[in-house]
Amino acid sequence: MFDRSSRHPLRVFLIMEAGLAFAFALAFTLQGVYFVQVAGLSPLQLLLIGAALEGAAFVLEVPTGVLADVYSRRASIVVGCVLLGVGLLLVGAFPVFGVLLAAQVISAAGYTCLSGAQQAWLADELGEERLGAALLLGGQYERAAGVAGMLGAAALARWGGPAAAILAGGVAALLVGAYLALRMPETGFRPAPAAERHTWAALTAPLVSGVRAVRGSTVLTALIVAAGLYGASTEAFDRLHDFLLIRETGLPGGLSTSDWFVALGLTGAVLGWVLIEPLRRRLDLSDAGQVARTLRVVLAGSVIALLAFALAPGFGWAAAALLAHSVLRGLYGPLFAAWLNQGLASGSRATVNSFAAQADALGQVSFGPLFGLAGNIWGVRAALALAAVVRLPTLGLLTRASRPVEEPATGA
Repeated sequence: MFDRSSRHPLRVFLIMEAGLAFAFALAFTLQGVYFVQVAGLSPLQLLLIGAALEGAAFVLEVPTGVLADVYSRRASIVVGCVLLGVGLLLVGAFPVFGVLLAAQVISAAGYTCLSGAQQAWLADELGEERLGAALLLGGQYERAAGVAGMLGAAALARWGGPAAAILAGGVAALLVGAYLALRMPETGFRPAPAAERHTWAALTAPLVSGVRAVRGSTVLTALIVAAGLYGASTEAFDRLHDFLLIRETGLPGGLSTSDWFVALGLTGAVLGWVLIEPLRRRLDLSDAGQVARTLRVVLAGSVIALLAFALAPGFGWAAAALLAHSVLRGLYGPLFAAWLNQGLASGSRATVNSFAAQADALGQVSFGPLFGLAGNIWGVRAALALAAVVRLPTLGLLTRASRPVEEPATGA
C-alpha cells in the first residue's frame, strides 16, 4: 500500500497514528490516577471535566470540519496536534479543578481539528477503497506505540509522579505536529479558490452538502444517531473506570497504583494486537455488509463487557472485563469510520465526519453530568451499569443502517 517515500500518505499516516498514540499513552495512562489521587476530584467533578471537553467539542466540531473542507486538511491536523499538546501541558502543570476545566476546552479544539480531517485527508490521498484497511493497520501501529508510551509513563511516574508523564505527553504531541508540518502531503484535496475562501458561500458549501448527504441517507442518519448514544455510554466509562478500580474493587498489593494501571494498559494493548491483527487480514472493509455485521457483534460484546465491569465483585473480574472492553473498543472505531466514509463526496467528507464526532460529543456532554450525579448518589457501579444500558439502542440503529434500502449518499 505504500512505497519507500518518506512523504507517502500511508507512511505519514502510520507515523502520525503511532506518534499521537505514544503521546496519548504517556498522558492518559495515569491521568485517571492523577485526577483521583493528585487533584482529588469526585465522581461528579470527573464527569464535569468530561462535559467541559465534550461541550467544547460539540460547539467546535462542525466549524473545524468546514474549515478543513474549505482550506486544508493538513493545516487542520497540524493545528490540532499543537492545541492538544498545549492542553496536556496545562493539565500536568496545574492540578486545580478550574484550570483543568479550561485545559479541556483547549484540548477539545485540538480534537475537533483532528477528528474529521484525519479520515478525510487519508481517504483523499489513498482512495476510499483502501481507507478501511489503512485505518485498521493504523490501529495496530497505535497499539504498538501505545505500549512504548505506557512503559514511558511508568518510568516517568517513578521519577516525577503522574504529572511528569502527562507533561511528556504534551511535548510529544507538539513534536508530532512539527513532523506533520514538515512531511505531510496534500495532493488529493482541492481547496476552494483563494478568491472564494472568505465568502459566506464558500464556507457554508461543505456544511450544506454535508447536511444534504446525511438527510438524504438512512444509513448516515442512523450512524450519526448511533454515534451520539455510543458517546454517551463511553463518557461514563472513560471517567469512572479508574475510580471503580481504585475506590471500589481495590488494587492488589505488590505493585503501586501507577504500576497496576500501566500493567493493565500494556496487557490490553498486547491483547488488541494479537486478536485484531488476524481479523484485519481477513476483513474486506470495502464490503459494507461485512463491516456492518462485524460492527454489531463488536458492539454487543462491548455492552456485555461493560456490564460485567460494572458488576465485578473483585479486581480479577473487573480487570478481565476491562481488557475485553478495551479490545472491542479498539475494533469499533475503525469499523465505524470505514462504514461512515463509504460513498461520501470529498468536498463534504470532513464535515460529515465532524457531524458524527459532534453527535458523539453531544451524547457525552448531555449524559456525562447525569452519570456523574448518579455516581455520587448511587455509586459508580450503578452509573456504569446505566451506561451499558444506554448503549443497547445503538444495536438497533446499526441494524437499521445495514438494511439495503438505498445506495450510499454522495452528497452531490
